[in-house]
Amino acid sequence: MKISARGRYSMQALFDLAHHSHGEPVPLHQIAERQKLSLPFLEQIFHKLKKAGVVKSVRGPKGGYVLTRPCDQVSVGEILRLTDQSLYAVSKDDPEHGRQILLEDERMSELLWRQLEDHITTFMEKVNIADLCIETHSNTCPVCTCPEYIREAEASMMNGKQKGCAALMG
Repeated sequence: MKISARGRYSMQALFDLAHHSHGEPVPLHQIAERQKLSLPFLEQIFHKLKKAGVVKSVRGPKGGYVLTRPCDQVSVGEILRLTDQSLYAVSKDDPEHGRQILLEDERMSELLWRQLEDHITTFMEKVNIADLCIETHSNTCPVCTCPEYIREAEASMMNGKQKGCAALMG
């Protein structure tokens, strides 16, 4: 499993949107400048996210994009599924594996890699944009889209309990 540039950039852009939105639309050109990403590339990514209902666009001089749900309800897995088709694509059959009977070590290897991919996928579905903001101590937004989640997570972290990505890894 490999995350493409499109997948990485989409995560950077949504993190930026969640962090700088404060409930207001954020123009793509600002995200592109801050993240040093190509504006046309971001437009393609946001078109997919808008079509899927993750973000919506607001027209006008103060227009831009906003998340359609609180950031604790937008998972990393969802974003990658929508923007990085290669990540969740089923690998193409190897002509060697066209045989009826796989050798025992081939079956074990295939099982191991499938289970590893399942664990990675499950992990990415559990981590949300708010977790990324919390983990990087970037949640300085005074008008956060998920204040209860953030308060609970920060209190948990202050009490020495891991939250977000770190808790899922433990």
